[in-house]
Amino acid sequence: MKLVRLFLQILLPLLVLAGGALGARWIASKAKPPKVVAAAFEAPIVRVVAATPGEHRLDVEAQGTVEPFRTVDLTTQVGGRIAATNAALRAGGTCRAGDVLLTIDDTDLRLAISQQEAAVARAELRLLQERAEADAAVRAWRQLEGERAPEALVARAPQIRDAETALVAARAALEKSRLDLQRCQVLAPVGGRVRSADANVGQTVQPGQRLGVLLDTSCLEVRLPIPLNEAEFLDLPYTGERDGNGPADVVLRARFAGQPRQWPARVVRIEGELDRRTRQLTVVARVNAADAEGDRDGGADGHAPLLIGTFVQATLHGRSWRDVVVLPRSALRSDGSAWLVTPRLVAVDRLLHYHRPSLRRRPLDVLRVGSDHVVVRAGLAAGELVCVSRLDTAVDGMFVRLRRE
Repeated sequence: MKLVRLFLQILLPLLVLAGGALGARWIASKAKPPKVVAAAFEAPIVRVVAATPGEHRLDVEAQGTVEPFRTVDLTTQVGGRIAATNAALRAGGTCRAGDVLLTIDDTDLRLAISQQEAAVARAELRLLQERAEADAAVRAWRQLEGERAPEALVARAPQIRDAETALVAARAALEKSRLDLQRCQVLAPVGGRVRSADANVGQTVQPGQRLGVLLDTSCLEVRLPIPLNEAEFLDLPYTGERDGNGPADVVLRARFAGQPRQWPARVVRIEGELDRRTRQLTVVARVNAADAEGDRDGGADGHAPLLIGTFVQATLHGRSWRDVVVLPRSALRSDGSAWLVTPRLVAVDRLLHYHRPSLRRRPLDVLRVGSDHVVVRAGLAAGELVCVSRLDTAVDGMFVRLRRE
């Protein structure tokens, strides 16, 4: 029994392990060695464009809101009760310069004119009396004193000056009363539209009280903020102001009644300082009244007015640059270089030679980087192929296959 137990516990496991080791060795001896196959390199396909130097105008994009040429507060210089108002004196109404917008009751002022005319007559009478008394006093002085010059009080010189001053003051008061009578009619200082009106018939107003707001629409203006580095591409009036009737150098675009519209404008000036918050330069473009009435291309309704408050996209015509190359934005790398595709000489069996396209890194002198294009000033020759494909991994000299755009 002891021998059987010893065999089952010790010798049998050893025999199993020995058999497994012999079997594994026999299987390993029958295995075939692996075949090493060299994988063929597949050059990536890249898209290329040919560099074509030429003249290119660099426009600048901006956006802004249409504003009136000026905003005028309508006030009155005299007080009183409003007797009549113009039908145009309401929000959205239109008027021309010089139109009577409202009339103030002038009864009190006409009475004041009558009183001032009487005051002028009294002042004139007093002056005549003082001069007559002065002549009588001078004659009496000469009878008593001979040719000796009379004293000022004897000649009544101070009284005459006082009477003359009183006459001038009375005439000035009369002229002011007449002016106040004319000012009972409040005239439109500019032509345009009424933004708001705060005057009604029967309302009593005071001098200086605001009665409404007028928008001068003789022309419209748009403030266009641009980055300071974009000013290089524009011909801006840094000193003075340009004539708003010159050639159009700005195109304004917006949607009106569901249709895309555009209006010509002109750069007339720049604002005197940079925006302290955004560090941008503000260009002011002007639209003439005739151009604001409708776009030149017409439309379904043949009329598309440019309204105050419209948010517009603007294209400012820039300078033209010669011998520059315009490339897609994808051609430029983050370090300011680009991948050029050039032929590479390859030797095969020391006898055959042929060319294969490969990548070459080329630093560029970039003039401007846009949202979808790049303008290169120097670094490319005419006809050179530039890679515009995005490559995850690329090294100088890597072979590629071409796909021309």
